[in-house]
Amino acid sequence: MAKPAKFLRNVPRWSTLFPIVLYVLFILCILVVAFASRNQGTDGKHRKAELPAGGDTNEESPNAPLVYRKLEESVVKELAAAFAGADTNGDKYLSMQEVAKYINFKIREHIDEAIRTNPIMFVEIDHKPRDGLVSWDEYQSYWLREQGIEGDSHMKKSAFDKLDRKVKESIARDKAHWMEASRTDPLSLTLDEFLSFRHPESSTVNLLNLVDDILRQFDADGDDHLTVEEFSDVQTTDLGEGKKFILSQNVRERKEEFKKVIDKNRDGKADRGELLSYVDPRHPRYAIQEASTLFSLADTNKDKTLSMQEMLAKSAIFISSKMVHTAESFHDEF
Repeated sequence: MAKPAKFLRNVPRWSTLFPIVLYVLFILCILVVAFASRNQGTDGKHRKAELPAGGDTNEESPNAPLVYRKLEESVVKELAAAFAGADTNGDKYLSMQEVAKYINFKIREHIDEAIRTNPIMFVEIDHKPRDGLVSWDEYQSYWLREQGIEGDSHMKKSAFDKLDRKVKESIARDKAHWMEASRTDPLSLTLDEFLSFRHPESSTVNLLNLVDDILRQFDADGDDHLTVEEFSDVQTTDLGEGKKFILSQNVRERKEEFKKVIDKNRDGKADRGELLSYVDPRHPRYAIQEASTLFSLADTNKDKTLSMQEMLAKSAIFISSKMVHTAESFHDEF
C-alpha cells in the first residue's frame, strides 16, 4: 500500500493545474484575436490600394470599387498621370478645353521625339553596308533582335513558321508600310523615307502626299486650289480607309471647317500651304476632334466635364487614344 500513496503524492494537485490551463487558454485566445485583426488590416490596405487616388470609397456604393479591381495597376497609373497632366486648374475635373490642350501637347511631343530620334535609329540600323540607306534585311534583322528573337531576315522558312502569330503579323504589316514608304527603291529607304515608314504622321513628305490626295479628290477645276463648294460637295470614297479620318463627313461641318480652319487668309480658296497646315497632326483641330469624341463616349452624366471615375469606366477608350498612347493611336490611323 506504500507505493500507491507515494505515487499519489507525486501527481500535481488539480488546484495547481487549473490556473495553468486557464492561463494557456487565455494566451491562445489573445493570439487568435491578434492574428485575425492583423489579417483584416492587411486586407483593408489591399482594398484601399486598389482604389485610385480620390476614388469613391463610400460603403453605400459597393459596386464602384469592383470596377477598379478589374483594371490592371499599370492602366490606372497611366490614366491617373494623364488626368493629372490635363487638369491644369487642379479642380479634379477635366473640361473639353483642358483635354484638347493636353492631347495637342502629347501630339507635338510625339512628333518632335520622332523627328529627333529618326536619324539616330537610321544610323544604328544602317551598317551592312553603311551606305546611307536602310535595307529591308537590315531593318528586319534589327527588329527581330529588338524583340529578343534569334535569327535575321534570312532565317529558314522552318524557323520563320515557328514564330508567334503576332510576330509574323507585325512583320507582314511592317512590310506593307515599307512598300508604301519606299518611293525610289523597294528594297531600301532613305532617311526621309525611313521617317515616313516609322512615323508617317511626322513626315512632311507624307503630309504633302495627303495634300495631293485631297486636291486629286476635291479640286474639280484643276486649278490647284480648293473652294468651299469643292471641299464640301465631293465624297471621300476614293481617299482610302487610312486617310478618311482627316476629313469631316458632314457637309455642313465641312463648309464650317473650310471657312474657320482651312481658309486662313479668308480669300475663299485654300492653297497647298493652307492644306498642308490643315492635314498636319499638330493642328489644334485634331486634338479638338479627339477630345470631343472622348467626351461623347465618357461624359456619362453630361455635365461637360470628365471625372477620374468616368475615365476609369471607359479605360479602354482612353488607353487607345492620343491622350495616353499617342504613338500607337497614330499608327493605327495611318
